[in-house]
This record gives sequence, structure tokens and C-alpha cells, in this order.
Amino acid sequence: MISSARHVLPVAVVTAAALGISGCTVASAPTAEAEASAAPTTASPLAPTGSPIPAEIVTSDLEAQLLYLIEEEKLAHDVYTVLGDLWGGNVFVNIAASEISHQDAVATLLVEYDLADPRSDEVGEFRDPDLQSLYDQLVADGSQSRAAAIDVGVLIEQTDIADLTRALDDAADDVAVVLERLLAGSQNHLAAFERQA
Repeated sequence: MISSARHVLPVAVVTAAALGISGCTVASAPTAEAEASAAPTTASPLAPTGSPIPAEIVTSDLEAQLLYLIEEEKLAHDVYTVLGDLWGGNVFVNIAASEISHQDAVATLLVEYDLADPRSDEVGEFRDPDLQSLYDQLVADGSQSRAAAIDVGVLIEQTDIADLTRALDDAADDVAVVLERLLAGSQNHLAAFERQA
């Protein structure tokens, strides 16, 4: 889950540099700051219901996070689908299929929180403009060579692992169950890509 530029950017920049991926940018998650009060808080966007933060702020932040998360999981699926079509190999096919189950897991939370699913049915189309730009860049980078495509997979999964680990710190129980499942999947995906490198 690519949750915010504050958390993701340092990990992504260092990871991209280490992998030799140039021009790759990381999108920032939408925030509810414009909708929420200007009072500073230290709570996570996934704060438990008993949080001292007003419910409308928690809900707004959670809503933004879940909507972003499902599109980010779609991004991983779509990148792997395109790169798999281009370069072949079971790693892309198998992980793309797994990303569908990740999306399904997040979709259950969207239903639980009565949120409309923002996903497009088209591969490579995203409502979030930052995710659209990120998708375009990752596909461009991964289209250079099969090795670059594997590096893109490593970058996506390393970023997901870092973000999911942080998000789990203060996640409500129902959200934590899903995040833990996504984290385990991302760890498996990373290992699969690293075996290909």
C-alpha cells in the first residue's frame, strides 16, 4: 500500500536508486487534510474507533486510504499484466493473479465502510492522477528489458511492505486483518521477484 509521500518517498527513492530505475516517481496518497480540521494529530489514518480523533476525521482518512489502496493494488496487477505480456514468465502471471485477490480483500472493506469502488475495468486506467502517472512510469521503466521489469516488481513489493508495516501499527482490527494478508502476499511476491533477479 503506497500510503503517503511522507512515508513512501524516501523508501522508493532509495530503492529506485539501488535498483538503477531512473525517472520512477512514487505517488502520494490522497489525504483528507483539506476536509479535516487544521489541528495537528499524531494518530494514524487507520486509527481504531476508540481514538480521541473525531470520527469524521478518522472516517475521512480511512476512506481516502482504502480508496487509494484498492487502486494501488490494481496498479500492481496492471503493471504485472502488461510486463508479463511483454516479457513472458510465470512470475508476472502468477503475481498478477494474486493481486486480484488483494483487490478482492480490500473490496470487502469498501463494502463494509459503504464506499464506492473507484477502479476502472480497463488495464492501466486509474481515477487517481498520481497513480496514473506512476503506472505510466513503471510500465515505461519495465518495458526497457526483462531485468528492468523484474526491478519494477521488486520496487513495487518493497514499497508495499514498508507501507503496510507502518499502516499496521495503528490499524483497526478489521482493517489490520486485511493489511496482514496483503503484507504476507507482498513478502511472497518480493521473494519471487528476487529469485528472478
